[in-house]
Amino acid sequence: MSEKTEKLQRLIDREFEDERFLFTDEMLESESRDFISTLDELVQNEILVVALDARKQADSYWEASLSAREDGDPSNYCYVGTRVRFLRGTLQFEWFKNRTKPGEGEGKPRKVYSTYIPKGSGYRYSRALFKKEPEWAQEEINTVEDRYALLRKRSALLSAIKKNLREYNKVVNMCFQNNEEGK
Repeated sequence: MSEKTEKLQRLIDREFEDERFLFTDEMLESESRDFISTLDELVQNEILVVALDARKQADSYWEASLSAREDGDPSNYCYVGTRVRFLRGTLQFEWFKNRTKPGEGEGKPRKVYSTYIPKGSGYRYSRALFKKEPEWAQEEINTVEDRYALLRKRSALLSAIKKNLREYNKVVNMCFQNNEEGK
């Protein structure tokens, strides 16, 4: 237990009324604001940790996909891709299917079009969505998707913490609305 926590613990004991009297509303507010600020920073940091973990999973998949293409066997080609992104303040881990069309005009590169694969409910994409892919791809997708499912759940829990922290901040503002800092 930190020294600060021990002091606060002592102050709530019945026999320390005189010391409690010296702990002003400004001090109470400062403690609450520090808590909110620290927790917000920790949650934001953890969201970035989850995003980094997801990006590493995506990198692993793309590396396997590139390796399969380099072996030159068309039966090993997989047109499924994955990405990790922030959208409206939340993390998303998605799968998509690529298709190509010849470029317009001679010597023009092929155009790539991507179609998002809907996940459905829950934290995990269904294995059935990838059953037509080469065996190596199914294995890689399942490995990455197993991790993505856990990361999606972590992300959802962190979003809930952020939402509750915003609500908590509103209540703290109401508690200290007469203090200058709380306005």
